[in-house]
Amino acid sequence: MSLPDFFIVALGLTIFILFFIILTPMLFFIKNGKLKNVENILDDGKAFYSLNILTAGTGILHYATVFFWGRYAKRYDLFNKRQLVPKSVQRWFIVYFCLFMVTFALCFIAVLIVHLGLG
Repeated sequence: MSLPDFFIVALGLTIFILFFIILTPMLFFIKNGKLKNVENILDDGKAFYSLNILTAGTGILHYATVFFWGRYAKRYDLFNKRQLVPKSVQRWFIVYFCLFMVTFALCFIAVLIVHLGLG
């Protein structure tokens, strides 16, 4: 196995581990425990994102950007409400967002490497 092939395999395993071993259980954990509380605080009890797992993923990313960037929170008029959510809960959303973006970037890099024929 050459070095580029080893790099492709290592990148694929990293993506698999990040997505299926870390992100998916974390998504279920946040959906079942913390998402409903955040919806009650930020959206005044409107439970849209906690309906199923697909909308929960979108909701976690949405609320993570609200917690992560003040400008985004001001855009949705949630700047003052986000202070009511405990910091420990905010950290779960932000960590999920960062891991999701790293996984997305690694997938993009893997596709780019395969497309350019570097592997």
